[in-house]
Amino acid sequence: MFKRTLLATSLTIVLSGCSITPNVISPDQVASTAQADIDLLSRSQSVEGVVTLNEAIARAVLNNRDKKLKLLESALAQGQIDLIQHGMLPSLTASAGYSKRDEYAGSASVSFSDGEPDALDPDPAYSVSQSKEHDTQNVAFTWNVLDFGLSYVRANQYADRYLISKERERKVVHNITQDVRAAYWRAVSAERLLTKINPLIGHASVALKNSREIETQQLRSPLEALYYQRELLDILRALQSVRQDLMGAKTELTSLLGLKPGTAFELADVNTSRHQIPELSVELEQMEELALQQRPELIENHYQKRISAAETKAAMLDMLPGINLTAGVYKDSNEYLLNQDWTSMGAQISWNLFDVFKIGAENRMAKTRDALVEEQRLATSMAVLTQVHLANIRYNQARKSFDLASSYLDVAERISEQTENSARMKRASPLDLIRESLNTLLAELRRDVAYADLQNSYGRVYVTMGMDLLPANYTEVGLKDLSQQIGERFEQWQKGELQLSAEQVKTETDKSAAVKISEQPVVAFAEDKVK
Repeated sequence: MFKRTLLATSLTIVLSGCSITPNVISPDQVASTAQADIDLLSRSQSVEGVVTLNEAIARAVLNNRDKKLKLLESALAQGQIDLIQHGMLPSLTASAGYSKRDEYAGSASVSFSDGEPDALDPDPAYSVSQSKEHDTQNVAFTWNVLDFGLSYVRANQYADRYLISKERERKVVHNITQDVRAAYWRAVSAERLLTKINPLIGHASVALKNSREIETQQLRSPLEALYYQRELLDILRALQSVRQDLMGAKTELTSLLGLKPGTAFELADVNTSRHQIPELSVELEQMEELALQQRPELIENHYQKRISAAETKAAMLDMLPGINLTAGVYKDSNEYLLNQDWTSMGAQISWNLFDVFKIGAENRMAKTRDALVEEQRLATSMAVLTQVHLANIRYNQARKSFDLASSYLDVAERISEQTENSARMKRASPLDLIRESLNTLLAELRRDVAYADLQNSYGRVYVTMGMDLLPANYTEVGLKDLSQQIGERFEQWQKGELQLSAEQVKTETDKSAAVKISEQPVVAFAEDKVK
């Protein structure tokens, strides 16, 4: 009866544990999470004074969400190194146990002869070798030499993967700086032109209203009035389209800076009338050489090659015999034991003999992996060189387009000035004045777009070369100092000083954290930055 009850209870517990009911997330939980996200994203940093391009880039790399994701990926890769290194350590296991039974474990024995046991005596003599109640304690040391070798190889692979994640972080920083540069100059153009579009829309609206009144009073022929209104409506439609394109420019920049949408700040170059042309002081051959040395994709490929070589080494180690070393200290309170505490040690070797047939296949796989990595490196190098040449071509073309747009704007401004003079002398109609004002505005827009494209293409040249605009320890530098260092690096590039001096290299190397297998501050630092 007891056994049946125990069996029924066990089955009930097992079935209860295996039954799972879907737990739908309640709307209140979703609303609470959404509100918490809004509060977190609404913690915008204070923006003091006007924002320059240097400060915009500094804010973006320090606060951008995509950048923080890559920082966490690097921290995760560093954590994998910390985990895999524990596989190199021996296993030291401490255990304790307690046993109690209601009856002694008595047993009898008989002789064994002719392949069969003898019959048990009617009144056998039982013996006891175990107490009703006893406890055990032991500490055992186990170490697999083969696992140590494999863990060491894997740890080096994860170290290389960590370095790959740092290169991908560099790539994200390059993309962010490029996106911020383009968005900044679009926002500058938008801020400048929006102050001119709204008054022009007002003038066109007043002229349209007057034309409709003239049409109603029949002071002009209906057809002439309608032609006049149609042209005004075309002008208004063009102005509305331009304003719509410019309205989101600053919001896009705000997002890149990691600020709350709608945060008010001023841009430094809005009121600057002079457009400084960025000079490219580097030869194409030097651009190619720097790109092949510094691009994150190519450096990542070098680490992939080391990972591939380590994978071959790990496969060969896995086919070696396994040697297992054991040692332990044991204690048992069983009163029937002669020695209730003792030590034990041993060694065991095991080998899967069929692994010898895998050697040829592993060698072929190793050669295939090496060939694949080499081909990927060559393909990436070709793509990088192509990007360098295209960036150089686009910069030169963007400079020509800017010169042409500037000349066009100069002519449009002079025509608008002549039209204003004619309007004051009653030689030109209000429609002519509005039309030429629109043409001047569009010419200025084209000039600003061409300048933004010039700045964008100029920055892309250095991105394709893999040039680091930021110092190695940029995450440890404040916003003001980082903005200043970015400006200094820009000035060096303008002068053609692309290579850091020996003193600068030493300074940045000393400040950047060295990659160590046992390094853990990376994880804590990444968590602090996200908070």
